[in-house]
Amino acid sequence: MLYLSESDVKSLVNMSDVMDVVEKCFKAQGEGRAPNQPRRRVFVPKGTMHVMFGGMVDENEGYLGLKAYTTFPGIGVRFIFLLWDANTSEMLSLMEANVQGQMRTGAASGVAAKYMAREDAEVAGLIGTGWQARSQLEALCCARDLKTVKVHSRRAEKREKFVSAMQGRVNAELVPVESASEAVRGSQIVCTITTAREPVFDGNDLEPGATVVAAGSNRITNREVDDETFRRAAAGRIVTDNLEGAEFESGDLVGAIRSNVIQWGQVSEIGLIATGVMPGRASDDEINLFLSQGVAIEDVALGAELYRRAKAQGVGAELPVKGFFKKAT
Repeated sequence: MLYLSESDVKSLVNMSDVMDVVEKCFKAQGEGRAPNQPRRRVFVPKGTMHVMFGGMVDENEGYLGLKAYTTFPGIGVRFIFLLWDANTSEMLSLMEANVQGQMRTGAASGVAAKYMAREDAEVAGLIGTGWQARSQLEALCCARDLKTVKVHSRRAEKREKFVSAMQGRVNAELVPVESASEAVRGSQIVCTITTAREPVFDGNDLEPGATVVAAGSNRITNREVDDETFRRAAAGRIVTDNLEGAEFESGDLVGAIRSNVIQWGQVSEIGLIATGVMPGRASDDEINLFLSQGVAIEDVALGAELYRRAKAQGVGAELPVKGFFKKAT
C-alpha cells in the first residue's frame, strides 16, 4: 500500500491540475458515475470525528475512497484518506489529506466560477483570510483572468498578512478592504470562506451579474449568505455540490428554506451544469449562487489522480501491510 505525506501531495499537483480533476468529478456526478455518502459526525466531549466516502467508476477503472478527520479545539484538525480499487477491492493508498482537502475545496469553487461567472469577470471579492482562503483565491484566478481581488476579514492584521503572503502567487492585484460591502460592491465574483454563524455580507450590495461562491459553511449551525442573496439568486440559479448532504449540513440553504425564501426544488447539483444539462447562467445580468459543502467524491477523484501520479513518478513510500490490506491471490 502506497503512503503519501503532505509534502508528497504538494509535489504532485498544482491548482490547475486539481481543477481539471474536480471538473471531471462533477461531470461524473452528473452522469451518475460518482456515488457519494455525505459527511457524518461523531461528537465527544473534547472534539468531533468526521467521516465521508464515495466512489468514481467508468468503463476502464474505478476507485472507492474514505476520508476521516478530527477537529479538537486547541489541538487542530487531522486528516487521512484511504483509497481502494473499485474493481479488485485492493487497498491502494493511505494519504495525509489536509493539503488534499484544501486544494479540492478551492478547486470546486474555481470550477463553479468557470461555469457560472461572467466571461468578462475581472473583479472579485474574497471574504475570509484563513488557510482555506488561499486555495479559493488561487482557483478563482485560474477560472477567470481577474485583475483585482478585494480581500476582507474582520481583523486588519489578518487581511494584510494574507495579501502579503498571496500576492506573489496570483496575477491579480490583492487589495485589503475594511468592510464586506467594499468587497462585494463592484465585484463580478464574491467568495466567502469563513466559519460564521451569521451572514457575512448584505445581498443588496451584489452587482447585477454577480456570482456568489459560498464555501465556508458545512454545518447546519453556520451561515454565510443572507436571505436577500437567495431572493436575488432565485431568479437565476442556485447550485450545490450534493443535495442529499445539503439537507442536513448546509446552514445557508436550510436557513433560506426555513425563511420561505426558496424551496428545495429550486436547488440543483453542479453536476447538471458540468454535463451541460443546464447552463451555468442565462444572461449577463443574472445573479447566481454556488454553495460548496465539500463532498467525498472530490476527495476520491483527487486521491485517485495523486495515486496514479505517485506511482508513475516513484513518489511515496510502500507500507509493508499484510492480510486483508493486500490484494487477494
